[in-house]
Amino acid sequence: MPITDNHKVLADQVSALAKRANEAGAVASAAALFEAAHALSNDWTSRVSAANMRLKLGDAAAACAAYESMLCDDGGSAMPDRIRQLTERKREEALSALAEAERGQSSRASFWATLGGEGGGGIAARTTTVAQRRIEARWRESEPAAAPATADALKAAGNARNQAGDAAVAKLLYSAAYALSGRLELRLSAANMELKEGGPAHAAAALDEYDRIAAEAEAVGRPLSQAHTSLLTRKRAEAAAQIRPAAAASAVDVSTTAAAAADAVAAVDAAAADAAAAAAPADDPATAAVAADAAAAAAADAAA
Repeated sequence: MPITDNHKVLADQVSALAKRANEAGAVASAAALFEAAHALSNDWTSRVSAANMRLKLGDAAAACAAYESMLCDDGGSAMPDRIRQLTERKREEALSALAEAERGQSSRASFWATLGGEGGGGIAARTTTVAQRRIEARWRESEPAAAPATADALKAAGNARNQAGDAAVAKLLYSAAYALSGRLELRLSAANMELKEGGPAHAAAALDEYDRIAAEAEAVGRPLSQAHTSLLTRKRAEAAAQIRPAAAASAVDVSTTAAAAADAVAAVDAAAADAAAAAAPADDPATAAVAADAAAAAAADAAA
């Protein structure tokens, strides 16, 4: 998007808040804020900081993809050597974390298989998520009075990008506004932008986010307004409708592939039978009988 002086001023404010969030352990908020700061300024430091927060949250796959994207995009505004070196080093950390996670998954699967059950995530993962949410909430409460004004400015910037048809950037700005304010309607706006980006993958992500918003509204005892609840219900239905045709098409592809495979097997069997018949001795009574039956059938077809 076009970067203005106002955008740069807002980006500086958001980046400062992101650093404070990170220092307070509110890493999810820091990630959202750094992403918004980069969207507003196209600044390399904010971009790598956002990826670092994803890695710190344990999302090594997202972090690795972000580092790779940065290194591939290095061209338009040349990445400073210091940032490139940091990005390369952090990418290696992310790759190591991914490898470790894969080994851990394998170990957990073996452990649970030994016990005759299934593992993965569960209470420990949910407890971590709840604990992290509490840290994020405490950080929001401790922030100075400037944070709500910054959240409003981010919301206004998100509205502008949405009107300009830039749903991807609008999503980042609404997410940052939510990180600062905790207002679920802003998280709902971010989910709507996810859906607006289009395609089954974005629809699935939006659907998951709608369910999380509804669950959080119930858990914290701050229900959405009637208007926002109606909007969430409608948008959730839209997301589900976008996923179903894709799933149906996938099922058709699978059945078509299976049918094609069956046809191929039948063709191979037929070819093998033909080869066997051709290789049989000419005076084999069975072969002669089959040949006679085939000749009679051909004659009947020609006469029909």
